[in-house]
Amino acid sequence: MRPAAPRALGLPCGVVRFPWLLGALLLGCSAAPPAVQAEPWPEASALFRGDSQWIGGDGAYSVDLGSSRVLWLFGDSLIAASSARSRSDSFFIRNSVAIQTGYDPTRAFMRFYYGMQDEHPASFVPEDGKFWFWPGHGIRLGQRLLLFYGRVYQKSEGMWGFAGGDSTVFSVTNPDDEPSAWQLEELRGALASDGVELGGAVLRLGAWLYVYGNQGSLHDVYLARFDVAAAEAGDLTAPEWWGERGFGSAAQRAPVIAPGAPEYSVNFAAQWGKFVFTETEGFGPTTLAIRTADAPEGPWSEPRDVLRPPESFSADAFVYAGKAHPEQRGAELAMTYVPSAMDGVPPDPTDDLYYPRFVRVSYR
Repeated sequence: MRPAAPRALGLPCGVVRFPWLLGALLLGCSAAPPAVQAEPWPEASALFRGDSQWIGGDGAYSVDLGSSRVLWLFGDSLIAASSARSRSDSFFIRNSVAIQTGYDPTRAFMRFYYGMQDEHPASFVPEDGKFWFWPGHGIRLGQRLLLFYGRVYQKSEGMWGFAGGDSTVFSVTNPDDEPSAWQLEELRGALASDGVELGGAVLRLGAWLYVYGNQGSLHDVYLARFDVAAAEAGDLTAPEWWGERGFGSAAQRAPVIAPGAPEYSVNFAAQWGKFVFTETEGFGPTTLAIRTADAPEGPWSEPRDVLRPPESFSADAFVYAGKAHPEQRGAELAMTYVPSAMDGVPPDPTDDLYYPRFVRVSYR
């Protein structure tokens, strides 16, 4: 798991909290988006709990592959060692993936994929020496699938002792095949990230591919853009960075959000005519929150709560990994978060924590 750095919880202007069952209604203030209402979506959350061996994971980025197929990218994952599906008798791997067939999560089918090593489950993207790979977002461009991952290593002891090394990108040129048959190639040296861990969110707009990334302990968010034709050819060596003078060289780049969040998503909401940045706000007992902007570079609004997850009311709450999934059907906007606990990956029962949870958002 990849926890966020602690941040103070606050109430931005116009936010009124309601009991979690009713969600949270965003009241208007200057430049505010239309109000939204959010509620847990247990019928959709069941999608993550139907496998006989995959019994939990975090991350939960989604990529629309087309033809009713959605790729899910997970971080730390648990694979059951027996039919008992017990976390005390399971294999811990650093990343896994799944293919969702069907865009309505209440009716879709999910199949999970990971590697095998010495006849035991292993990470889908194998470790590289001391580094393991933490998933970011991705995108399909024609027949090429680009998947962004962060290189992570254990810097000190304990569950909080990890550190980010760098970001990288993997290319898949046969994305219509099953992930077990993918030709996964790391484009070494192709991603000129200049110290920013790129891949937090990926968005295509016309001839440009916009890629968000983080830097520093407060997860300041930066934005780079790449020529789509070059990216489709596997070339990510010439980014333009957003800064005080618009898009240009890395020397003049500036964060678009500071402080930011370690995990998030960015999508365009046609109903609002705005870009939406989804995150979990705070640390431990967090809220699902959004920021809005008229352009991918912002300026971005302050975060506005849309839901306090029920798990955030627990004494040992650790709720994180908030993201939106605009490809999902059955909601005006689907979001997910991951509930866990401060002591680490929760043990049994497996139905309680450490599965992604869906949230259904309605525009009002």
